[in-house]
Amino acid sequence: MKTIDNTFTFYREGCTIMKLIEHYLNLFAIFAKCIPFEKVNLTRIEISNELQCSERTVTNILNKMTDKKWIKRNKGEGRGNTTTIVFLKTIEEMLDYYESESPKYDDIIRFISLLETNGLYREREQVYFDIIFKLFGLKAHTLSMKTEEQNDYEHLKVPYFRPFNSLDPAAVERQSERHMVEQIFNTLVTYDNGNEKIVPSISHYWEQANEGKEWTFYLRKGIYFHNNKTLTSKDVKFSFERLRKTPSQWIVRHLKTINCIGKHVIRFEFSQPMYCWDLLLTSPKCSIVPENYGGKEEKVFAKSPIGTGPYMVKKHDINLLNLSVHSSCFKGRANIDEISFFVLPTIEKYFKAEIMEQEPLFYIPFSTKDDGNRKYNYIQRDNLSVKYLMWNMNKGNIISNSSLRNRITSIINKDKMVRDLGYPRFQKVNSISGQEYLQEPKSFSNQNYTCLHETLTLMTYELTPNEDDIIWIQTELAKHNIELDIIQVPYSSFIEKSKQADLVLSEFVSENSLEVSLYNLFLSDSSAFSKLCNIDEVYKLVDKAMMEEQEGKRINLLKQLEGDLINRDIIVPLYSTFQKALFHKNLMGISLSTIGLVPFERLFFRKS
Repeated sequence: MKTIDNTFTFYREGCTIMKLIEHYLNLFAIFAKCIPFEKVNLTRIEISNELQCSERTVTNILNKMTDKKWIKRNKGEGRGNTTTIVFLKTIEEMLDYYESESPKYDDIIRFISLLETNGLYREREQVYFDIIFKLFGLKAHTLSMKTEEQNDYEHLKVPYFRPFNSLDPAAVERQSERHMVEQIFNTLVTYDNGNEKIVPSISHYWEQANEGKEWTFYLRKGIYFHNNKTLTSKDVKFSFERLRKTPSQWIVRHLKTINCIGKHVIRFEFSQPMYCWDLLLTSPKCSIVPENYGGKEEKVFAKSPIGTGPYMVKKHDINLLNLSVHSSCFKGRANIDEISFFVLPTIEKYFKAEIMEQEPLFYIPFSTKDDGNRKYNYIQRDNLSVKYLMWNMNKGNIISNSSLRNRITSIINKDKMVRDLGYPRFQKVNSISGQEYLQEPKSFSNQNYTCLHETLTLMTYELTPNEDDIIWIQTELAKHNIELDIIQVPYSSFIEKSKQADLVLSEFVSENSLEVSLYNLFLSDSSAFSKLCNIDEVYKLVDKAMMEEQEGKRINLLKQLEGDLINRDIIVPLYSTFQKALFHKNLMGISLSTIGLVPFERLFFRKS
């Protein structure tokens, strides 16, 4: 079978330098152990196997490296004879070549991947520090900027631990996506945590009538979307009508009609009292999107949405989320002109502030290290989310076996789990809402314990802490002769596949309001709860809460539902999480939101 030599094609087309640098580093790492100026004896066959190209292409590659004075070589004559090579360039010098040839960040990211694949970071730690300096922190665009305003352009670059999924507000559940939605969009009203009250946003005034069945909102004039279209009541109407076909359809279950009363007044009418409607509107899921998605297809919009918030999406792919400032934001222009998130899951292990030669890194959202460096601050937010187990109550053998559920709850020592596994686990919890429920003490007695003969399946989605959790749980249960098959699936398929499992590990992420957070847990189609519980019974109880005029009574009813699920060992809250962020002291306006990330519009840089 004939092999296509892609490397030769690459060179023949003239796209040589980036690949040539990568070839040099591969050979330098594998055959010279990153030690320059020492003779290495190689055959073309060995080089061919390493670079996965033909011997003819190897000759071409070595000739080019020789011409550039990266190597010296004495050619071996004939097939199979050795060639003596001396590598003349260090890793640091090749990094400079690489960066000078391509300022593109995706190329630098490929360079990091190359170094890590070959283990070069263990040889040259400072190389990573150089990369960090080139990639992250504050970059002022001083080159090719002709005016003072251009010269003051600021770009914050942030390393991040995973890609961002859908940025459609109706679909977001995880902390990272929720936070980005809050930077890109606005809601009709927002929730002020400090004062525990609802405050204006897109709507400057609102009122309810007909015993909570009718709500009218008055919209600010002159609000612009990122595509420079002005927001009207038609956009608001579209935003809520579309929810009927999304995982957030529970929000509009009792919504009968939406009427536009002119361009800046909108009225919602419900089939039952909805005294909590203004509170529900504070959820990011109720963000206002442009009518017909601003002319985009729905899938395209989810990747690169249009909102009215302080930042707009400039580019979004699996490796990068690039946001640029929305200068016409009705709440005021943000200070930093551009923010980029680069997906580099392992970057933190290379960062040591106290020995870096320069100070580029202004913000790492997830950092456990505290180097004691006086130029960097650390800020921590506790009790961000709650990890919990939930049984699949659609399976008859699970429903009838309350003793098994009780047994497993009894075995899991939450304090030990937190101690054994550490960050991001903060402390054990006995509820999701923070309420302490009166419970019968859990016992290890085998009385009334019905053992399942088959192995149980425990499922979660792909994330390192989740993997550590399920392995720990599997190990602990094995000590009591309870066998678990553990399964990790991509987050995108987790909710749908969860109904195949006996037990799932999931996460409760709170919103600004506890009440809205509990509604979302019990009712959202993108919550594991909706697949594993008798949702019709839950709806009845939640609807009863929604019709109460007093917020305290609504929350008490929701907590009663939660308490019942916990006492029956259907939900097993495990622990709360915390997050610690690292930032340079010259980055001002830092505070962590309820989901542990920095509101971007508040950030600015202290000038030295």
